[in-house]
Amino acid sequence: MSPLSWPVMIGTLVVGSPALYAAQVSGTLSPDVALVRLLICMAGVWLVCSIVASLVEGTVAANKVADNVADDADDTTEFPAVSRDGFAESTDAA
Repeated sequence: MSPLSWPVMIGTLVVGSPALYAAQVSGTLSPDVALVRLLICMAGVWLVCSIVASLVEGTVAANKVADNVADDADDTTEFPAVSRDGFAESTDAA
């Protein structure tokens, strides 16, 4: 995931909003300190988003593999069962 992607930017603004408020509105924080805090927040949000994206991609890949295995198992059940002597086993009760 790119550090400049929109989820990272939105998350950075949400997490870093107290520093921005203190620097721009209330004036209790210098702008350079607020910028450093915002960059630290960006690194943290990027790390968390990257970890979550990695976990999601791994889960989706595992689900696709499981679906393919299940489809392969369903394909083999379409054929009639064959006994050891080579004749198809009958499922009808006579």
